[in-house]
Amino acid sequence: MTEVIVSKTISVPGAKAWNKLSSFKGIEAYSPIEKSITNGEGAGATRTCYLPEGVAIHEVLNFVEDDRMEMQYAITDGPFPIECYVSTINVSAQDDSNCKITWGCEFECSAEAEPEMIKLFEGFYNVIIESLENVIKSEN
Repeated sequence: MTEVIVSKTISVPGAKAWNKLSSFKGIEAYSPIEKSITNGEGAGATRTCYLPEGVAIHEVLNFVEDDRMEMQYAITDGPFPIECYVSTINVSAQDDSNCKITWGCEFECSAEAEPEMIKLFEGFYNVIIESLENVIKSEN
């Protein structure tokens, strides 16, 4: 298994970051995803994310733990040369106006694809976390 973990502290309240992330909806507002469609709520909800070129990523929400501000989802089908992708997101309030977001994943892939997939997911998580901060700040 290959593991990728990105941790960043952002200047927004943890509860606000958690509310955006845990809904499993609207990821296109703060990510490179062009549009997403979510069906259901909570564990078992499915989301289809469309990249700008129209390629679909199919995901399922494994669990959402509001008390720990932690959630996990899996990619069930997509364009990446990976298997068994599972991602965990954790929001940790640092104080009233700052939180740390840790977004990580584990997956299997060929040795040839591994460096590119690590770079892709690290970049994706960094962009999402930074964009999430900007979106929440712009709402205030």
